[in-house]
Amino acid sequence: MLHIVTAENFSSYRQEMDEAFRLRHKVFVDEKRWIELAQENGLETDRFDDEHAVHMLFIPDGHVIGYQRMLPSIRPHLLTEVLSNLCEGLPPAGPNIWEWTRYCVEAGHRERGRILSPVANALLSGIVEWGLGRGVDTIIIEMNPLWLLRLVQLHFRVTPLGLPQVIGGEETMAVTASFDERTLARLNEMRKPSPRAGTVDN
Repeated sequence: MLHIVTAENFSSYRQEMDEAFRLRHKVFVDEKRWIELAQENGLETDRFDDEHAVHMLFIPDGHVIGYQRMLPSIRPHLLTEVLSNLCEGLPPAGPNIWEWTRYCVEAGHRERGRILSPVANALLSGIVEWGLGRGVDTIIIEMNPLWLLRLVQLHFRVTPLGLPQVIGGEETMAVTASFDERTLARLNEMRKPSPRAGTVDN
């Protein structure tokens, strides 16, 4: 099940959020070697984990195995404050545009080749479902260019914001990806049977 955690219900998810921050540390620090994010307590957090952030946790059996964070584009976010060199021109902003960051999935539950894993499908479906219910139709992503084709195949309408650059030893580019009901239909079509995958709990 996908759980949506905001400032309003954060206190009810303290244990799960610690688990999510630990997963972030495992993926981004231990695996990707983004050493500048390392923290002694093993919980990867930053200044954007504030009251405006929306956290999405995939918890199928009492254990967080997938996570992503949404940040409003009308407030400071990664593209404006940290990765502005990825954007040629003014960063896109508006109440319908949010930034998708810190996407991570526990090892053993990730994609194999071109097949979208059930956890990845649930997380992406959660963004679209959440967005469609709140007037959000576009996300900003800082990602490896290899994701471009996959997003298009999932029926996101992708627009590059600049050329790829090497960041943390990995090619990274900023894009906007717009979606609608057709995107959700495509994700549903590709979903393999998985208990409660894609179910959003507000």
